[in-house]
Amino acid sequence: MKLNTVVLALFIALIVVSGCSSKKDVKKSLEEIRTGTDAINAYFLANNPPIDIHVEKTGDDTINTFPIVLQVFNKGAYPQPEDGNMKFGKVYLSGYDTNIIKITPKEASASADYGDLTKMAVEGKSTINPNGGQDILSFIGTVISANLNVERYEPTLRATACYYYETVAGPSVCIDPNPYSTTGERKVCEVHDTSLSSQGAPVAVVSIEEQAFARKTQFKITIRNLGKGDVLKEDAAQSKCNPIGTEKIDREDIDKVKLESVMLANTPLDCGPFTGEPAGSNNVKSSSGLIRLINGEGYVICELSDSSYSNKVSSYTSPLLIKLSYGYRTIDERPMLVKLESSS
Repeated sequence: MKLNTVVLALFIALIVVSGCSSKKDVKKSLEEIRTGTDAINAYFLANNPPIDIHVEKTGDDTINTFPIVLQVFNKGAYPQPEDGNMKFGKVYLSGYDTNIIKITPKEASASADYGDLTKMAVEGKSTINPNGGQDILSFIGTVISANLNVERYEPTLRATACYYYETVAGPSVCIDPNPYSTTGERKVCEVHDTSLSSQGAPVAVVSIEEQAFARKTQFKITIRNLGKGDVLKEDAAQSKCNPIGTEKIDREDIDKVKLESVMLANTPLDCGPFTGEPAGSNNVKSSSGLIRLINGEGYVICELSDSSYSNKVSSYTSPLLIKLSYGYRTIDERPMLVKLESSS
């Protein structure tokens, strides 16, 4: 009996330890959260809309309706709980003739042919929600049978998501105020280049090349669009992204990322070159500005002057916090076939 009691106690202890271990595995650190190259995507659910839509010519088109449902995911790390709602974001529907198909929202988060992401539960991945937010966007499509004068109408319904997003990277770097020392002193770190993979956003800091001089330290920060969508200037993503709107996106609106700041601990760095806006000139160094991407990649050079570490004589490590912001656009499509049935 005593042996059985001991075995039972050990069994219960094993279950408790296993349960605690499982909970520990589920909870992730913020560093683990800031991985991946996805952000917000809107996908049509299966059979919503249906591939084939059968329409009758009647005076009442309430029978010629069909569902449109999109599942919206945020698989990136913005916004964090402290950020509040995202700055802006919409999902637009297009690709159909508005004289033949009328689309109306089914839920309060949608308006006419678009859904407002700022009103949806699409928060970024966080330590408390490592999978990120997801929500449903629903519409009702109605075929206006009086304007359907052919037996087959084959539109491709397109969902375009345009939104504001941020990238944050914070690797540790080595600062050496005395790079040409000949005393043979053993240093706590050596200046070297740093490679990064992803930060839980479609635009990522992929490398930091560091060079130490006698009176300054320079960092060449390379960024790349690793996502499946398009990078847009923030204002263009907000005002020009509607496919059926009146404003068109032009060449100067795409492939531009804003460097919000580069901080070494609490010290801001001066950076350049920028595209000329808002810094004003390619030769002017500033704490922020627009970086142009060419073939999906761009860079900026940031500088730490010796006045920032003149009271130090030995090398040390410090976090380099890089913050980027931009507009982003992703697209999903669904082909449809509208068939006009002969009335009996």
